[in-house]
Amino acid sequence: MSPQPSSGNENNLATGLRVPQEPDDPDFPEQRVALYRYLVVAERIAACTFLVGTLGLIILQVVSRYIFNTPFTWTEELARFALLWFTFVSAGFVMARRIHIAVDIVASKLGRRGTVVLDTFALLMVIIASGMMAYAGAGFAAEAARLQAPATSLPMSLVYSSAVTGFVLICFHALVHMYLNIRHPELVPDAMENLEREAV
Repeated sequence: MSPQPSSGNENNLATGLRVPQEPDDPDFPEQRVALYRYLVVAERIAACTFLVGTLGLIILQVVSRYIFNTPFTWTEELARFALLWFTFVSAGFVMARRIHIAVDIVASKLGRRGTVVLDTFALLMVIIASGMMAYAGAGFAAEAARLQAPATSLPMSLVYSSAVTGFVLICFHALVHMYLNIRHPELVPDAMENLEREAV
């Protein structure tokens, strides 16, 4: 049995880091820092909880309306709030694992150094944009604290806080990845490697 060929980019013996091959594989920071890994796992569990909760609330609304003919007044509103939280918490998890949709046309034409520079620049733009959105969202959430949702009487600041939480997570994960790009540029996968991995 002949040994399987391995790519130099898949494993780096000097740093002990391994390039993840699947979305479920821990990313580089997760392999090095346990606290960061726990944060990413918590984001994933929270996103799954909000998704299942949204589905359960919708089913409860359908059953109460069409079977018992006495629909609840709060299920639809609470389902919308849960969907908002699911969306923004999931955005943080996607940024942590770097499995968001990306256009690699330009990166595929660049060399190794150009790919790292372009990826770092893109992360910088994400940090600036998400930081501004988190700051603006915090202001909206503070102003909405005196307002209440009509059906559940929950403070509307709880709804706006979902966006703040999501953008803070995105900004934090982008900072981590930009730091990793600077310290370990050899671990940034090439655009063509990403395309080949997605095609498998």
